[in-house]
Amino acid sequence: MAVVLILRKQEYQLEGTMTVKEALKHLNLSPESHLVVRNGELLNENDVLRDGDVVKIVPSISGGGW
Repeated sequence: MAVVLILRKQEYQLEGTMTVKEALKHLNLSPESHLVVRNGELLNENDVLRDGDVVKIVPSISGGGW
């Protein structure tokens, strides 16, 4: 079984135990610009992902004007 990461409509599977930060790095994503949610709970970059976890990665959007 693997960790399943969902970004938009794309699924990625990574084997083993890793931190959120390590998983994002594997996908070339920045922890500063993405939120990671597991079972409705917001995770931080030091939380551990284990085989069988399904997490959603949400890009955080900023911008706008004055």
